[in-house]
Amino acid sequence: MGGRKLTFFKGARMRRLQFSFLAISVSLLLCATIRSAEPKAVSTDWPRWRGLNADGVAEGGNPPIRWTETENVRWSVKLPGWGTSSPVVFGERVFITSQKEVEGKKSLLTLCFDRQTGKELWRHDFGLGVNQKAHEKSNLAVNTPAVTADAVYVAFGNADIARYSHDGKLIWVNRYMAKFGDPKMAWGYGVSPLVLDDSILFPWNHHNGPCFLIGLDPRTGEFGWKKDRPIGTAHATPLLIEHHGQKDLLVPGQNRLTAFDAKTHAELWQYGKGEGPYNGEIIVSPVYGDGIVFLQLWRQSPIHAIRLTEKGKPPEPLWVSKKPGGVEPSLLYYRGLLYVLMDNGVVTCFDGKTGEEHYRERIGTACNSSPIANNGHIYISDNDGKTYVVKAGTEFKVLATNPLGERITASPAITGDWLIYRTDSRLFCIENNLKSTDRK
Repeated sequence: MGGRKLTFFKGARMRRLQFSFLAISVSLLLCATIRSAEPKAVSTDWPRWRGLNADGVAEGGNPPIRWTETENVRWSVKLPGWGTSSPVVFGERVFITSQKEVEGKKSLLTLCFDRQTGKELWRHDFGLGVNQKAHEKSNLAVNTPAVTADAVYVAFGNADIARYSHDGKLIWVNRYMAKFGDPKMAWGYGVSPLVLDDSILFPWNHHNGPCFLIGLDPRTGEFGWKKDRPIGTAHATPLLIEHHGQKDLLVPGQNRLTAFDAKTHAELWQYGKGEGPYNGEIIVSPVYGDGIVFLQLWRQSPIHAIRLTEKGKPPEPLWVSKKPGGVEPSLLYYRGLLYVLMDNGVVTCFDGKTGEEHYRERIGTACNSSPIANNGHIYISDNDGKTYVVKAGTEFKVLATNPLGERITASPAITGDWLIYRTDSRLFCIENNLKSTDRK
């Protein structure tokens, strides 16, 4: 009897323990479910040319679709001089470059602003190297900076490149023209720096040659590696992508797109015959999405779509547009559709996989700024200072037209719930639900 009673109590205790373990397991599962259901924090970083993925896209947040010079403006600051480089954002800091000219003396400035308030935190001029003629629509402040956790890399149209700390300390300067000579290009030098795992990519291309693909040592600014390139002019920023378990570096220019292994720098393949007009000059940067690269081979050339393959093999051609793309605005691939902004203000929408043209519509005046996308909206700016918000999709629908009062040639940045625009003289931070009386 006593033994049976003891067995009963042991069984009851075991059942209580099992119930407790079950309750704990259910509780942990519910906590994990709740955590997974919580929305992920939206990044506020836009650290390089065309953002985190170099594609002009940032999802999430709540950026506005309507504003004026005074409505929905969180802050606005006047810039010293002007330029066409785009603003970049890292953490709570906004970086931009500008060219200032006083009594014929040019200054090339790097500027840093507080993201929340627009307060200028620092500015620095590391000195003008070899002067360089630029197109009337632009100047030497044309290259967009690239920012990492511990560095700000800036470049200018005279092929000067420099590294700063986030608090404005100049680490190094490399002046290419002192090494290679002045090519006297009519457009200046428009490539933006690209941060690789082992180096800072800043190619050297011009119409007289020689031309090189160059990786700078991020610690010193000296040449870490250098590869010969065909003679030709290129202003399009190379693209670093990861696919099929590998990292490739895609370099436009010289009437072709050339792929290199991002680790070994070995050439993998070339797409394009390497022959065509304009000495192979290209301004439009390629864009990547869903395994497909969209590109142009030279100015005013048709748009090509190629699917990347594995193990460094050449890509698979998908389609070529019947009509040419633009000269300056870069391509935008968003939610399966390719948006092409022409310099005359016409926007065209293609199916990304087939090349089927869904629409071709005039939206504004002359355009130089590259479009961006967020939350089902396409933002397109023109040289009259208006930004048109177009609904993403196969049907053309303009949702809003937003004036800022002066020319926009730089591409904007998306930072969380805000947009940052550069006009000829000012930097604007645009936010939802602000009246002119709320302006900070």
